[in-house]
Amino acid sequence: MDSTLTQNERLLLIDTCGETVGIALTRGEEVLAAEDLARGSASAEIIEAIRRLLLTQPSCQLRDLDAICVVHGPGSFTGIRAGLAAAKGLCEAVGLPLAAVSRLEVLAHASALTDGYAALDAGRSEVYVREISTGREWLCPVGDLPLLAQGARIALAESRVADQLAGCEIVLRPLHASDSRGPVLRQLRLGGNDVALTDANYVRQEADIYPKPAGAVG
Repeated sequence: MDSTLTQNERLLLIDTCGETVGIALTRGEEVLAAEDLARGSASAEIIEAIRRLLLTQPSCQLRDLDAICVVHGPGSFTGIRAGLAAAKGLCEAVGLPLAAVSRLEVLAHASALTDGYAALDAGRSEVYVREISTGREWLCPVGDLPLLAQGARIALAESRVADQLAGCEIVLRPLHASDSRGPVLRQLRLGGNDVALTDANYVRQEADIYPKPAGAVG
């Protein structure tokens, strides 16, 4: 355990890559304040939302926190970039530690599963999948997931994916920013993340998100 951390850490948690976009301020196990943002608005609103959140706590400023934490994907490309840029920029400005965690890991933790799979909607009839016991993550056609699971439980955050997995044992657990606290603390106790080197966790390749037009060179 990192000796600089206590059981009463003050954390800013940011998750802008999923269906529910938001931020949360926690101290220990207590959620002091949280705010959900309109999906697609994170780029324009996140800094002002963080300012509002800090103002809800008497004499609390950004530099009083112990770390800034971000869910860095997988999910919405634009949402991931907005949350990650905000987290890294604030860490650089104030000199706070950074913790970046996978949304699939957050889902596995929030659903309290120790084995089986966690899956998130990736669009295009695909899902992002995490094998909970190993932490391996990949992209999978949603129709292949029942065969892959072979009866194991599947944690999901979106009901629309559950509708496509009739017959599977589903644990449906919508996510909010405060759900990232457990995985974040584990990451911080491992030393956190290098602010300069931390990048998005797309699972799929960036070239697959914005494919080049036919005939494009380079």
